[in-house]
Amino acid sequence: MGILNKMTKKEKGEVDVKKDKVVKTKKNVSKVKKSTLEKMPSHYYDIIVRPHVSEKAFNLSENNQHIFVVSAKANKSEIKKAIKSLYGVSVLSVNIINVPTKPKRVKGRAGTRSGYRKAIVRLAKGSKIDLVKETK
Repeated sequence: MGILNKMTKKEKGEVDVKKDKVVKTKKNVSKVKKSTLEKMPSHYYDIIVRPHVSEKAFNLSENNQHIFVVSAKANKSEIKKAIKSLYGVSVLSVNIINVPTKPKRVKGRAGTRSGYRKAIVRLAKGSKIDLVKETK
């Protein structure tokens, strides 16, 4: 490892260009700029499953509140970050509702309707999300 360490050491102020990233070294400590992909992680698409479309959700959207079906493991802060990065809006608050499973019968066979988790997201006054696009 001693030979490898000598090969990787850089002089103070030397600049390397690797894979479109600029690395500046100071006292053998390198700092890498974060790429734009790291600002919006792909797991945000796993947190927000889909918008919840219903009459009540449509009425709430007039008051800057939107309902989304979210992952069962997501918490309020993760949902807030995901909505902020995906839609580019500022979020005031997030409320979470766990919709439980329900027993159902189809042709005499017992089964269950799957449960899910939904989040009511309250946006700031100037923010807006267009989930339903009007066609004329």
